[in-house]
Amino acid sequence: MRIRVLLCAIALAGFASAHAAAAPRPVSAWYMYGSSPSELKSYAYAHGCEFAKAQPDASIRLLLLDFGAARQLDSSTWGAVDFSNTTFSNADILAALKRAADGYHNCHVRGSVDIVYGTSNYHLSGSGMSTTDAWYAGYHQSERSEDLFDYQVSKGYSSQTADAGGDMEPSWDGQLITKQLVNGDQGQGWALYWDYGSADGCPQSGSSDGSCNNGWDVDDVSYVSFHGLALPLPEIYYTVLANQWTVVRKWWDNNHSGDYFFGGVTASTGVGLSPASAWSTLDSLNGGLVDSELVCFGC
Repeated sequence: MRIRVLLCAIALAGFASAHAAAAPRPVSAWYMYGSSPSELKSYAYAHGCEFAKAQPDASIRLLLLDFGAARQLDSSTWGAVDFSNTTFSNADILAALKRAADGYHNCHVRGSVDIVYGTSNYHLSGSGMSTTDAWYAGYHQSERSEDLFDYQVSKGYSSQTADAGGDMEPSWDGQLITKQLVNGDQGQGWALYWDYGSADGCPQSGSSDGSCNNGWDVDDVSYVSFHGLALPLPEIYYTVLANQWTVVRKWWDNNHSGDYFFGGVTASTGVGLSPASAWSTLDSLNGGLVDSELVCFGC
């Protein structure tokens, strides 16, 4: 029930106003670095506080923290290798996520937050992971998101919730192993799984199941972004990416039950489209099917 309520609150309620309004104001997202668990916690606290102080409106917004590539650390330990090439267990990551929650609470000004534990599909198989390993990575990622929510409740952080997400990019690994991240999350059953990835090499027009990079096709991208508890928050750094994701949406609508929509947009600085233009470009191609979330790396 909690997942469906949150899904409606975040991804449906904004449709009536989002299409008629200008692009939402962006909120910051962060790639996580740290040479030690204590440093990772320190950065997470600072990001939570900074996000809260800068939150531009009173709605629920996503605080996306990307901890790097999902990894199996040993036979019973899961986690990620971060952007400084440091490996952290899920226990370390959960401790950092709790500090992000503390930072948001202590610096809270307005609105509420969904703190997202993000990883990626970068070279899963190259690190020795099997499809079964990837399923468990998604399962335990959702489990840690639920643990974070339990912490938020225990601390009385009533303006917070927690979810999971993945920067899932066709060029980074095959579709079969990547799908298992989504399937594992679905199997655990707690967290929405925000796909803030790409549709590398997919067609830029039409609505057919064309080929994408690395053996993927359009249907594979639609699966990892909208199957089960997955919800698309795609990277829109250039107009071509908005065109590709529009094909993904059209393919889904023509071949699956339920209408595909976007939970918002992931933007960045130093690319072709400004954050506002990224959101507006995708929205203009998809008839108001883009909710009013705009997360931005580097903003």
